[in-house]
Amino acid sequence: MEKRIIVTVNDHQRLTGLLEFASLKTTELTQRLQHKLSAARMLKQEDIDGNVVTMNSRVKLKDLTSKRETEVTITYPQDAAPRERRVSVFSEIGLALLGRKEMEVVSWRVPNGTGLFEITKVTYQPEAAGDYYL
Repeated sequence: MEKRIIVTVNDHQRLTGLLEFASLKTTELTQRLQHKLSAARMLKQEDIDGNVVTMNSRVKLKDLTSKRETEVTITYPQDAAPRERRVSVFSEIGLALLGRKEMEVVSWRVPNGTGLFEITKVTYQPEAAGDYYL
């Protein structure tokens, strides 16, 4: 059973709207996101802890196999730019990170199987920075 995620009310509303718009292009990822959102615990932006991955958060990750570290930003689909490490919430990585906390281990499909990654730090979270309108 997958762990229940935490999302802001604002992120929940925006993502639900995107899913309704994308319903003509239903994919496994959109179905999984819809399932995660339907079970999510929602909090007001000002009530969410700074260690939770919300939309537009920048996150440091450690690959538990290779021990390599990387940093990504979780974005809405229209803002994704993989070369700049801006990953869509509609991607395997984005879906795995949304609503999770620092020090949690997440997994997603990688070309040779499933990768395990630890969220070592949320280096930027809009809510913690007072940037409520991103």
